[in-house]
Amino acid sequence: MDTRPICLLLLATIIPASAVLVTGVLGGRVILPCDMNGLWKVRRPDTNPASYVRWQRNDGTPRPVLRLLPNGVTFRGLPFMSRASVPTSSIHQGIFSLHLKDLKEKDAGNYTAEVRHGQRKKRCEVSLRTIKVIQSPDGSVPENNSVTLTCKIINPSGSSISVHWFHHGILVHPSSRISKNGSSLYFHRLTQEDHGKWSCEVDGARSSVTLLVVGITSPDPILVYTGVGSSVELPCNISHLPTEQQLSYHWSKEKKIFQDNKQALILNPVRPEDAGTFRCDTTYKSQRLTRRIELRVIQVSPTDSAFTKEGSHLRLLCNVNGSTGKERFHWTGPSLPEGQRKVIEGDLVDLWDVQTEDAGAWTCSVYDVERLLGEVEHWVYVHAAHTADVGAITSWQVILLLMLILVSCLAVIAFISFRNHKRRLSHLAALTSIEVSTVSLPKKLSISE
Repeated sequence: MDTRPICLLLLATIIPASAVLVTGVLGGRVILPCDMNGLWKVRRPDTNPASYVRWQRNDGTPRPVLRLLPNGVTFRGLPFMSRASVPTSSIHQGIFSLHLKDLKEKDAGNYTAEVRHGQRKKRCEVSLRTIKVIQSPDGSVPENNSVTLTCKIINPSGSSISVHWFHHGILVHPSSRISKNGSSLYFHRLTQEDHGKWSCEVDGARSSVTLLVVGITSPDPILVYTGVGSSVELPCNISHLPTEQQLSYHWSKEKKIFQDNKQALILNPVRPEDAGTFRCDTTYKSQRLTRRIELRVIQVSPTDSAFTKEGSHLRLLCNVNGSTGKERFHWTGPSLPEGQRKVIEGDLVDLWDVQTEDAGAWTCSVYDVERLLGEVEHWVYVHAAHTADVGAITSWQVILLLMLILVSCLAVIAFISFRNHKRRLSHLAALTSIEVSTVSLPKKLSISE
């Protein structure tokens, strides 16, 4: 006769279960374990009688958490309504673990479970502790400020605790800027590198917080290249803009102050004298944040559109106001009839014999070692040699001729108006004399004695 099942049953009823320590994250889910181990497999599940489960919390006075009767009716304590459960599907496998969701600080404590299945009994003891990361001060923090992250632990068991910190999943070690004291991390002079997810881990459970560092993104200063006559937007890029406060921006260039209170300063059109250092200042939580932008302006000499004759000499020079001297220049000419384009390396276009196919847009592109920095477009107009005289006549001389014709027309109109006016005056005088002559004088009467 196989006595192993009987021995296992006796052990299950005699040996008390040792307390299990479980760590949960506030707001999350946790499972308080309790099972029959291998005893459940002694008999087939379909022949097992109904089970009885009772979970309660023991903090001086026992308080009910959950009670599952053999008929399947479940009772829950008021603080655990809709938050505590023992899945029915797991009971058939000998697992009576308590599932708690939306974990709260007051859930930390000591729990016991009493399980009966036929002649078998099991008592489980679980100590639940909770953890949560607290940031002080909370919310977004400006760079160069200080902040403290604390792993708040409620530990009713009083056992020793080992806390580990992670940043983006990488174990954190103390440094010149980050110091550790117990379960807290203290940051000196925050930088953009400190932004992101920080987690404290206790016995495999991790609580996390996202640290938002408000500051200047990308290197300072940043370089912006643009062409003369174009429109450029200078961005005052601030990382992780706070939603609770609208920032005010102040733009300046040397001694010049701009009235734009916006995150981006728009220059349209760009002039050669705009080259230089622009400064954007903003303040968040008493911390001044400053962004500097180096604007470098690309221009072509001569600056005006080039009107030249076929066969003449054309010289275009591309340069950068505020240049570092390390830029590379690349000229691209207009499209040729074959679909190709003239390409000239360097900052100078020197055409000794200009042809009509040289007319069009010439683009000067400025590069550093690897990337395009900016470009400017310059238009060239070429007059064919046989139409040069006709082209000369159609300039200011045509305008002068049109003005002479207009003055002549106005003189003729004035002369005709003056002559018609004199005629009307003469005709009016003639009519007046005729009317006077037709009036008869009164006759003198003589009386004879």
